Amino acid sequence: MTFVLCLWLWVAPASAQGLFATSATGEPVDITANELEVLEQKKQSIFRGDVVVTQGDMRLRSDHLVVFFDEQNQIRRIEAQGQVELVDPQRRATGERAVYDRQEDILQLSGQAVVVQGENRVAGDEIVLYLGENRSLVRSRDAGRVRAVIIPEEKTEEP
Repeated sequence: MTFVLCLWLWVAPASAQGLFATSATGEPVDITANELEVLEQKKQSIFRGDVVVTQGDMRLRSDHLVVFFDEQNQIRRIEAQGQVELVDPQRRATGERAVYDRQEDILQLSGQAVVVQGENRVAGDEIVLYLGENRSLVRSRDAGRVRAVIIPEEKTEEP
């Protein structure tokens, strides 16, 4: 049980929730890219080429990013594709694709998904973070296997 709890504490980037829940942090979201296409009828914004999203000390990079809006023009879903990297001061997550569903409060990282915090590392074909439930799932497809490397903290002796 302690292992699962420790694994969750560093696998689930709480910052991912902050990055996508823009109204919760109050900090502005800054998105830069080589190109932006707005599809008003479809309620989508498509960013292409060296996409960088920053909010506070969190950063998301990808080759391509699509933001889907609901009827109230609130972010409903975000899809990042191609060399995805999500970084905050404590951890770094990478993969080929990331999808955040705001209603479900789920972040899916897929395509050689890896989350690293310090020397600790979890890898699989897909990492699903159930942000509202404080739960994560790491999967590998076909004959692949998930891998977790956990480095125990050194205990300091009290005098």
